[in-house]
Amino acid sequence: MKTTFFSPARRMRGQGMVELAVCAAVLVPLFLLIPVVAKLGHGKQMAMQAARNAAWEASVAKNYQPASRATLQSKALDRNFADADAPITSRTSGVSSGAFSDQMLNTFSNQKLLEKRDLSITRTANNGSPGYVDEAAQLLPKNYFDNAFPPNKSGYVTAEVTLNYRDLKTTDGRPARFLEPLDNLDLADKRHQTLLTDAWNASGPRSGARSVIATVRPLAPVSYFEGLDGVFDLLKPLTPILPMVGSLGDLELGTIEPDVVPADKLANYPSKPGKP
Repeated sequence: MKTTFFSPARRMRGQGMVELAVCAAVLVPLFLLIPVVAKLGHGKQMAMQAARNAAWEASVAKNYQPASRATLQSKALDRNFADADAPITSRTSGVSSGAFSDQMLNTFSNQKLLEKRDLSITRTANNGSPGYVDEAAQLLPKNYFDNAFPPNKSGYVTAEVTLNYRDLKTTDGRPARFLEPLDNLDLADKRHQTLLTDAWNASGPRSGARSVIATVRPLAPVSYFEGLDGVFDLLKPLTPILPMVGSLGDLELGTIEPDVVPADKLANYPSKPGKP
């Protein structure tokens, strides 16, 4: 029986190949996944901004009725997921499908990690606050402060943005099996935003029940004397004889305009020069 012995150098060369294969099997996927983690963090930040904007958008919605999901999603795509130098306009583009131009939303194989139709905005609503202070306010009479104060019952605004990330694929579009089980995670990133605010009907007319003037009026008791300034008009003829008494005729008793900015407080801001 013949026994064969391998030299130490040959055994070392074999051990080095095994170590190289193990390192390649472990480190290469890690090198590919590290940028993906950074891209997920980038998407998370934009989702948080989209949720915050959707909540503030709902806080000034007319009659406290948020816009439709399609409108909110289109605004999020135009304002939060657009290029940094893209102009922001009041009118939405209406584009809700296609790829993003942001390269941070691509994978290492140049496949899409996220597309426009993978974004959705849900649970946007204006409700009453669940806090104890709001519950205590329910004990007050309904006509307390003309029902204008405390804050309105639709000031608890919520919004939720969901990003449905795509599974990792190779350059030819096949599943990246060498990253298993990280190639098929079905990731969904949900971001919530909650606001407790009273917009005082910022987007509505001054005649509304929750307008600025209607909300502030109970806090200014002199406003209940509105209409009595006609009594002081009788004193205007006395201006040449008794100037101090006659000047009371110019008094507008009970008139409040908290949402009107005096003209001398307005400034002309320089316009931004256009690009050459």
